[in-house]
Amino acid sequence: MKNTFKEISDKIRSSKTFLITAHVSLEGDALGSELATYALLKKLKKRAVIYNSDHTPPIYKFLPHSKLIKNNLSEDKFDVAMVLDCSDSSRAGKVKDYLSRVKCIINIDHHISNTFFGDINLVDPAASSACQILYKLCERMKIMDEKIALCLYTGIFTDTGNFTYTNTTKETHRIVSNLMHYGVSPRLIYENVHSLCEDKDLKFIGKIISNLKFDSSRKICWATIKKWEDTDYDLTEVIFSFMRLLKGVEVLILFKKMEKDKIRVNFRSRPSVDVNKVAQFFGGGGHKSASGTTIETDLKSAERKVVSFIKRYTNKLK
Repeated sequence: MKNTFKEISDKIRSSKTFLITAHVSLEGDALGSELATYALLKKLKKRAVIYNSDHTPPIYKFLPHSKLIKNNLSEDKFDVAMVLDCSDSSRAGKVKDYLSRVKCIINIDHHISNTFFGDINLVDPAASSACQILYKLCERMKIMDEKIALCLYTGIFTDTGNFTYTNTTKETHRIVSNLMHYGVSPRLIYENVHSLCEDKDLKFIGKIISNLKFDSSRKICWATIKKWEDTDYDLTEVIFSFMRLLKGVEVLILFKKMEKDKIRVNFRSRPSVDVNKVAQFFGGGGHKSASGTTIETDLKSAERKVVSFIKRYTNKLK
């Protein structure tokens, strides 16, 4: 790991132009790691462009440099591509086409399902987030300021579920403690990320929670959404936060119909069940306790197949 940090540090210092990207369906860790990397490169007087397949969710526009993120790109010559929080190059969406044109791909990630697609791979599944790994890179390069600190803290904050998930460790708290020396305001981050629901959003969530389904053992709980509400706020984690209140449930599932015969499936679990393995079976991946996939079928078929597989999988664990 130390050698890889040195290799990345040396590559950054010896290169001039950088393409920065992350996975589709952008969230706090993806954007935090991208923007922190951009700020780090600018301090080194490098030329850098953040190019994402998806648009930036409005709740993250408080992050420094977020207005500079591009969703279309005319130039195509870069020395290095920094691919962050992305388990597979295909997860970069349309940006994947650019990756074959760069001289070197640096893959920095914490997903256990990472495919090591880079020329240089810094993958640490024990880290809470890509931002936690990037903090160590900044530490090694002796580069940090208030903008980088805000981006890194936001990524760690969101990917640990406000420091409540099992990926929160002593090392995580050491790092966020150090970041607070740069004037990071946890209240500001919380209010931007979590305090933007409107009354219509809460009504929508209420409909979902009132129609939860359970298997016969009540160890598996799931919700199906036929039409995802048009909102500036990604309600996925809010819905899961309510579902987590259920006593005795080991696996939580959210089925979202995105378009005809295209279902997004998100998984959350207690430590006893590895939902990354479940997601991988259906072509997805992620973390042991938080994963996802997209299934090309109708909503009822997706529900039946996924729940049936989880029942068989959890029975084998007993």
